[in-house]
Amino acid sequence: MFPAWLWRFIPEVIILYYLFYRLGSLVRGTSLFLSFKWLPLFFLLAGASNFLGFRELKFFWELLIFTYLAGSLIVFQPELRRVFFNRIHHRGESVRDYFFEDEENRSEFINNIALACQTLSRKKIGALIVLERNDNLRDFIQTGVAIDAFFSPELLFSLFLPESPLHDGAAILRENRIVAAGCILPLAESTEVKKLVGTRHRAGIGITEQTDALALVVSEETGKISLAVHGKMAWDIEIGALKKMLKILYKKV
Repeated sequence: MFPAWLWRFIPEVIILYYLFYRLGSLVRGTSLFLSFKWLPLFFLLAGASNFLGFRELKFFWELLIFTYLAGSLIVFQPELRRVFFNRIHHRGESVRDYFFEDEENRSEFINNIALACQTLSRKKIGALIVLERNDNLRDFIQTGVAIDAFFSPELLFSLFLPESPLHDGAAILRENRIVAAGCILPLAESTEVKKLVGTRHRAGIGITEQTDALALVVSEETGKISLAVHGKMAWDIEIGALKKMLKILYKKV
């Protein structure tokens, strides 16, 4: 026979798990995700304090949770409004609902994106290209200029020409479409990264720290091509190696 407290504890854990799962799904791919990811730990510590009878400690964690939530709601009010607005007006829209129709289309796209990078590299034109995968990059897309055009190496190349007003930002691609250009991305905050690379590379690493996107960076100084994924950067990649890496990485995960 299970003790009475266990019958109450199990439903509470299931309900909290479901609520945190839904909350995580709602804000995933936005700046809110990094803020809310600590909430489960705070609730766990508050629950442990309550179970062990530490009343003062339990009060401390409850106060911290309330302050944390209230502060997040104030600081991230614009992001919250944008998330709920997009949920209402884009119900049913999900990056997971589509990707390339077949392997042939995906291979053709990878060859073309590699060709664009090669052209940019040879002419030493700096570029930052973000490939969306599962996480929706809606918040970052809204910081740039909407393009919504079928991808072509020529179009992508033209966006990063020095005379283009959008060349300083990032171009974000969703499957075989250029969704937006001139987008502003979060910068990697690592001290080591700050010392080693410039803003374009830091932005490429930063977006992959917060989402599962891939970031291609072409150096304006050296023409070298780099690829960032999960906050890590592969430097100075040859075109053949780039194609192989994209064939492995550029798919639903």
